[in-house]
Order: sequence, then C-alpha cells, then structure tokens
Amino acid sequence: MHRSLNVRLKPKTWPNNTPPQSLLNLQGAQDIDIFGFMLMIGYCTVPSNAARHSINALWAWMRYFGALSPDSEFRLSDDFSELDPHQKTILSDDFGMGMSMHLMSRALGLQMFCDGKYFIDRLSHRVRCNITASKAKSGPRKSPDFVGVDGAGKWHVIECKGTQSGPDYGNRQLSGGVLQKNAIRFASSICGESLVTGFEIARTDLATNSRFVIRDPEPEVPPLEIEDDEIDQTLETMARGKIARCLTLAGAPNLSRFVAAPFGDNPENRADTILDAGSRDRSERFRAAGIEDLKRLDMKDGYFGREATFELPFRIETPKGTFGRARVKTEVASDVVEYWEAQAESDGLPDDVLDEAQENLARGKIESDSDGSSGELRDGKLYRSQINFLA
Repeated sequence: MHRSLNVRLKPKTWPNNTPPQSLLNLQGAQDIDIFGFMLMIGYCTVPSNAARHSINALWAWMRYFGALSPDSEFRLSDDFSELDPHQKTILSDDFGMGMSMHLMSRALGLQMFCDGKYFIDRLSHRVRCNITASKAKSGPRKSPDFVGVDGAGKWHVIECKGTQSGPDYGNRQLSGGVLQKNAIRFASSICGESLVTGFEIARTDLATNSRFVIRDPEPEVPPLEIEDDEIDQTLETMARGKIARCLTLAGAPNLSRFVAAPFGDNPENRADTILDAGSRDRSERFRAAGIEDLKRLDMKDGYFGREATFELPFRIETPKGTFGRARVKTEVASDVVEYWEAQAESDGLPDDVLDEAQENLARGKIESDSDGSSGELRDGKLYRSQINFLA
C-alpha cells in the first residue's frame, strides 16, 4: 500500500535561504509506504511518561487504515471526511505527528527521539536551567512535540501540525508552531534543525491535494537552553524517554512509568530530591506493578512483547487481496526488560543515570518495510512492531 504525497520546503525560512541537502531531497512527490506510516503513528504518539492505558498503545491507530481513499494520492475517504470536529482533530493530530516522524526520522538520520514535554520536565532540573513555564500543555509555552539526536551528535527540535481544513488554516498552524519549537535551543556546536512541519490532509470532496510543508522559523528566546558540556545528561534523558515509550508499547506500562520517573511520578525528581510520602508510595506501586507487567508478556527470539489478532471493522483492499482481520505485535529487547526488572526488584534506590549498555541499545536507526499485506517497523535492536493482514 503506497500513496503519493507532495512535500514542500519553504527555503526562505532557513539561514541564507538554504535548507540542508537531507531535507531538500524530500522536495516534490514522495512515495509513502502506508504500513510504515501507520506503524510510526503507533510508535511516536505514545508519550515517554505515558498514562497507564494509552489509546495509541492499544492499537487504536489501526482504524486509520480505513481512512484512506483508493486514490493513488494521499486522500481521506468519504466516511472519514464526515467525522465530527473532535474526531477530525484527533485524526489530524495523529497524522501530523506520524507523517512528520516517518519522513524526518529518515531524512535527519535520527538515532533517538522522545516527546518534548518529557524531555523538558526531566532535563530542566538536571542542567543549569530550571524552568517551569515550559510545562504548559497548551498555549505559547507548550513544549515541542519531539526532540531528537542524529548519528553525528546534532540535536533537532520538531513541532508537528496536521489539518483537514485546507492550506489557509495550515499556514496559521505553522505560524503557531513557531513558539512551541522555540521552547528548546541547543548550543551552536550541537544544534541541528529546529523545524515546524505541517500536514495538510486532502479529502475526496475537495479539489486540493495533500501537502506536507517544512519550515525553519526565526528563533526566539527559549525557556530551556542546553550547552555542549551538558550533553551527557541530555543523552541520558533522551535514551530513558525512548526506552520508557518502547516498554509501554510492548505491554509494560507500569514498568515504563518507573523507568521514566524512578523517584515518584514526576520526571524532574532526582535521587537527592526529598519526596513526600505520596510520591514515595506511588514510586513503590509503579515498581511492584512493573514486575507484574512482565508476567503478561511473551518472550521469543530475545524480545518481550505482546500480540493480538482481531477482526477489522472494515475490509482492507491491497494489491495482494482483501483482508478482514489483522495480527499486530509489539516487542522490546529482552536486555532492556531484564535490566529494569532487576532495578524494580532491588531494595535500594534505582539508578538515576542509565547504564551505558542501555543507552547504547537506545541508539538505533528506524527502518520499515512492507510487502502489500504486512509491514514491520524496527528501531535498531531495541524495538520492533509488525502488522499482518489476514483473510
């Protein structure tokens, strides 16, 4: 399953009007592997410090396979074009994040990324900047959607937008995203791209085509600035956030919360933080519940995870046939599970700094492939997810 999507850069928003070649390579029509795109929605829309029952972690994004029209271009089907405004917003947000990270993770060569709110919450109390304004969940001080690091050690900030309301509304969204992506700034020696992306999703009842737009707006004074001598703590935060997300996806949400915030339910807490009794109690509950999580996971070929087969609410047509069921699997490397199981079972305080082997395991290249009736997404050796359509 593939669809064509027009990608447009706005070069005048870059210094010297010159985007990097890696992004220029995206300019024009791109062939989008729908399996890879859908798997990325499921992967990136689960936050690092996730709620126990994340909607996306439970494969709700599978319903989006029925959202696409049979056109060769990327368009929404008639049924999904008639959703109520609330449901349209959910789809647009998920598509905006999924398409951005599907394209950007490859173009920028990201080895790790995590959601911006967790990144700020945990890191701001561990570097020289202590900031609370950036914790807003909405408004001008809202944190950016994602922060990532590439193989060359350059750090990237990405704010994602998605809309079904046409180019005019999409342009207003891109302007609003400038403040959010400016919540974090890296020292020039380690700074990569700081982008706002917009996915304008076409419907079958409109003459316009879908379009993915990339901008690099002018920076402003950010709440959180990271210097090059603070990189160790920054990498640790990124790796921890990524591992926590993968544990949630694999079916260990309580262990994930323990990884993301080992000293209570707030990621900013440190080993030397004086916790109130309620925070200590929640930390212990997450620790105990995390051990219980593992009893529900299956172990195979060096991975722990879960698998489900279910009836689709609609028939899916692909070049390989028509399918009415799907089998979905998500798995995380056993080395990660065993390390954090030992941390959870220990009587002492958990480590506030990741083991080097864990941090190295979190570094990986995101790849995906499909064959018309199945698809797989792999994040290095840390994580893998699969979809298989069944008759």
